[in-house]
Amino acid sequence: MKKTILTIMSILAVAVLAISFSGCLSNSTEPFIEERPVYDPAVIYDVTIYTLGDNVMASIVVQIQGTRSQSLDKDNITVNTTGNNVSVIVPVINSGDANTRDFGYETVNILIGKKSQFKTGDYQLIINGDTPKTFIYVFKFTGGDLYTYKPAVIENAVIEVIDGKIIVNTTVVRGGSAETLDKASITVDGTLQNNDVAITIPVQIKDGITTLIIGWESITTEIGQLSDLADGDYTVTVNGTVVTFTVSGNRIVA
Repeated sequence: MKKTILTIMSILAVAVLAISFSGCLSNSTEPFIEERPVYDPAVIYDVTIYTLGDNVMASIVVQIQGTRSQSLDKDNITVNTTGNNVSVIVPVINSGDANTRDFGYETVNILIGKKSQFKTGDYQLIINGDTPKTFIYVFKFTGGDLYTYKPAVIENAVIEVIDGKIIVNTTVVRGGSAETLDKASITVDGTLQNNDVAITIPVQIKDGITTLIIGWESITTEIGQLSDLADGDYTVTVNGTVVTFTVSGNRIVA
């Protein structure tokens, strides 16, 4: 009889301990962590700035990485203007690890200001600044007119030697009356000795009505002295167009 009573008491004690332990778990002060999407700056593929009535708009093309796990977070796009800098945050939502390797593209049009607030001068549209995905687009206003810039379309580029100077003769295609060659902003980076010369030729585009007549214009750019080059092959890049030439016996060989 005593053994039976002891057994029953043991079972009751274990039950009480189990209930107490479960109560401690349910009353835990540990915070409940809710799984939420992770917000990241978007990868910007392209930008176009234009006017729509009195509004200055930016059409932003976002590259979606892993098309079933990433989406553009349009509700949290922000625009702030400080001086001549327009700062825009364009985030994406990562709902999980990238589960596809393909890229998608999505365009969002946002208001960056009114024409009246842009005085004559140069401006920068800075998207996702201070991040590895910072994208900067330059534009300007002159007398109330908007001007934007892009690399010129290159029809061809030819290497020549004039008075011992190596010259790149480039034919640029202008798409309509709104485009003009921005000669003041042509840049040459690198040196032929290091075989890494890159020429950037931009065009300036005036916002508004334009003709559809295509025009051509030639531009010459000096990139070095022939006497400074050893025999060998050389490469020049003009707006992404690659031109190669060979130097042999202080002459350029076709």
